[in-house]
Amino acid sequence: MGTSEEAGAVTGVFDDSNVDEVWERKRNTPVNYFLAGRNSRTLPVALSFVVTFQSSLMILGFPAEGYAYGIGVAYCAVGSSVAYIFAALFIVPVFHPLKLTSVNEYFRLRYGNNVVRYMVLILGMIYSLFYMATVMVGTCVALDVVLGIPFWGTILIYSIVTTIYTSVGGIKAVIWTDVFQLLVMVTGMIVVLVKSTTGAGGVENVFEYAKDRFGSTDFRLDPTIRYQVWNTCFGTFGSFLYLTFLQPAMQRVYSTPTVQTARNMYFISTPFYCVFMLMASFEGVFIFAYFAAKQCDILGAGIVDNINAILPFAVLDLFQDLPGLAGLFTASLSSAALSTMSSCLSSLSAVTYEDIIKIKFPDLHANKATKLSKVIVLVYGLIAMGLAFAVALIPGSVLAIFVGFMGSFGGPTVATYLLSMMYRKATTKGVVIGTICGSAIGLWLNLGSTSSGLSSYPYLPSGPTEECSIYSVGPEFLNVSTATIHSVANNLTFFSVNKQMSTSTISAGGNVRNLSILETFYSISYLLFSLIGTVTSLIVGFLVSLCTSPPEKFDERCLFSFRKHILLELRGRKSSTNSNADNVNDIEEMVDFITTDVEN
Repeated sequence: MGTSEEAGAVTGVFDDSNVDEVWERKRNTPVNYFLAGRNSRTLPVALSFVVTFQSSLMILGFPAEGYAYGIGVAYCAVGSSVAYIFAALFIVPVFHPLKLTSVNEYFRLRYGNNVVRYMVLILGMIYSLFYMATVMVGTCVALDVVLGIPFWGTILIYSIVTTIYTSVGGIKAVIWTDVFQLLVMVTGMIVVLVKSTTGAGGVENVFEYAKDRFGSTDFRLDPTIRYQVWNTCFGTFGSFLYLTFLQPAMQRVYSTPTVQTARNMYFISTPFYCVFMLMASFEGVFIFAYFAAKQCDILGAGIVDNINAILPFAVLDLFQDLPGLAGLFTASLSSAALSTMSSCLSSLSAVTYEDIIKIKFPDLHANKATKLSKVIVLVYGLIAMGLAFAVALIPGSVLAIFVGFMGSFGGPTVATYLLSMMYRKATTKGVVIGTICGSAIGLWLNLGSTSSGLSSYPYLPSGPTEECSIYSVGPEFLNVSTATIHSVANNLTFFSVNKQMSTSTISAGGNVRNLSILETFYSISYLLFSLIGTVTSLIVGFLVSLCTSPPEKFDERCLFSFRKHILLELRGRKSSTNSNADNVNDIEEMVDFITTDVEN
């Protein structure tokens, strides 16, 4: 089998001069470009998945929340872990054997039409484009503070660099750059944690200065508490489960060779994700202890008037004598932004090709399709860059509105997938009407909480402010103007979703407010918006499906089977579908080996 003649007998290639051409045609295909030949290694894909949804806005947002509200935000790690384990057990075994490129193709197989497919496609494209835009704006304005580079300059740089390497390298380039960027991001966070700890006088002092932040865990069953344990765990479950249905996540599932390797991707990435979120949450608490040790709570004293400017300000203070470490923080932010943007660009190109172009031009040659997909990446990169400039011109609440707005649609989208997978009699009308109703409820909550005029949710008690005179003239000693700090405050908003996004029935002084039923409804924690939308869509979708006719014929593989996908597969037994898929993979690997041997 090692000779070229024998290889030619197997592959049908007898002329060595044609081997390079055959190899190039095999490599330059949409499957290889979007899914890395469906043969990616588990560990790099798992790390890439972690970075994809750990954007620079999360790096800035979680520390800000930890500083102002305590470690309650860290319970998001519980909700995200449950969501990812749920995805590994119940979602992966249904979607992976379908061998799709775009996750939206599932709905054509499930319902025999493209109505639901295009509804979910549009929602996903809106999410990805505006997510990229907000990631760029948040990062670039923060870097304006740290480095003094105009945000429009960094927007141009990020857009151009990310678009080029994503267009040229496809999903392989995205995965391997994500792995490197993860290392940079984690290193930057560790440096901030260590420096703030030493600045506070050690770990014991950190726990002493920030004891109210560490003791902020609240187990009361009150949906209006911002980071009450149950709200945080259950609310973030729906939000993070939505991420597992998005194209960037499914693209990584489809790039692995078997169901088990795809499941392992989630099992490996979950602890990494938890550690990352916990580090970001505790980062804010440690920074609070650092400033408390200096007898100056920068938020309580009003030096920073928006919690989202805390981390950039702290970095300038922590590393004012160590500019190299401030640069590491910059690299960490940049890595987070680049990883998110590259994943979104790759996924947008994939769904555009599979759900739009391929339907219109089914006979398009694979080589031309790949080249066209690269051009599509460039187009979406330009669109995202234009949106970033547009977002930068809108007042800071636009980022808060974006997070709440997309949460309102994320929950109903989750319900659409779950109902389609778990309920055999689900209908097109049922899931569409259910999604519309769930989205309407989510938007009502979102708009009501921002426009009702209710007071903002109170911060935890401020730290000491006796020695804030060192900042009284503004942060000029940090080589940055007060106007720039306020620019960050007005443009950076992520997980806090703006102070007006979630309110409480208890004021800062501990007095209970007299709220009407509607005002109490608007005071529900923003973390529950997605979960409320999910439950509403499931109930409405189920009831409407009962009253309408289900599709007469559909692909049975689109349904989840507890016996097949859990009892059998988790015990190591393979279904016939997986066995056939594995046989095909074995044949493809043999051909790959032979072709490589011929080339050598």
